[in-house]
Amino acid sequence: MIIYMVAAVPLILYGLVIKPIANLYNEPISSMVSPVFGNYANYLNGLFVISAVLVTLSLAFFILSWYGTYRAGKSFSAGTKALPVILFAFAYILLGVSGLA
Repeated sequence: MIIYMVAAVPLILYGLVIKPIANLYNEPISSMVSPVFGNYANYLNGLFVISAVLVTLSLAFFILSWYGTYRAGKSFSAGTKALPVILFAFAYILLGVSGLA
């Protein structure tokens, strides 16, 4: 879940802040140039890739920890199982919706 918290920064930037604001402009995003980030489309694509990779990596580690706990003969509580599933669903839905916009 630590990786998920790190992934939340580019996820929030991409999905909730930068991508919706970029969609408000009348000109195509690929033609925009920022003095800070350079080509704006490349910056958005980079944020998307970083977010998707970190969230997927976090999901893989969560599944591995769940499997390790299962093999040890122990179990997670219902809240420990449900909260990450809800967070991962939110992250992938946010990436999907903002990527389509």
